[in-house]
Amino acid sequence: MNQKVDKKLKELEKLESKIISLGKEMHKNKTFPIDLLANAVLDRSLKLIFGFTTLIKNENYIAACHLVRCHLDNILRFSGAWLVENPHAFATEIINGKQMDKIKDREGNYLKDWYLRNKMNEEFPWIENVYKETSGFIHLSDKHFFAATKLIDSKENIIELSISKKDIIINDNLRIEAIHGMIEITKILFSYIEGWISTKQN
Repeated sequence: MNQKVDKKLKELEKLESKIISLGKEMHKNKTFPIDLLANAVLDRSLKLIFGFTTLIKNENYIAACHLVRCHLDNILRFSGAWLVENPHAFATEIINGKQMDKIKDREGNYLKDWYLRNKMNEEFPWIENVYKETSGFIHLSDKHFFAATKLIDSKENIIELSISKKDIIINDNLRIEAIHGMIEITKILFSYIEGWISTKQN
């Protein structure tokens, strides 16, 4: 990895302390169901970021990108609390194990992943693309083929194949793009948590 990757990783890792500080700020006063759900979201985010940075440092881009999708899932599902009629009832239902796609928003739409994605994409137009791209890492796809295959000679149809624990063909630009995605997703999470803290305080 080059210095640009390392610098971008450090930018992401700096956000870990803010996750903890926001959690502390959120829990200063009375605890509501949304606090419990938000706590789970913050905890999952911290673990996902730690796992992601560990994998990137160990040159395992394919496994790391799974976590970008999980991190995105975290904020998409949490955003449902802002779409329903009663956020605390929503949080309670999720905590009690109800499937999110069985819950309706205030307009009567079920909170399915695609719906949450489209709603968030209205404010953050890059969400849909990141969702589609990272979903390709969850299911076996062309991304896995190209991560293990390198074209050596197009005229002679010679390719180089790899089976390795570490990246061989992945370049640093792809790593930087993935790290940037994690950073931007985390920033959206912060906006939700900060908004909830402000609501509680006022």
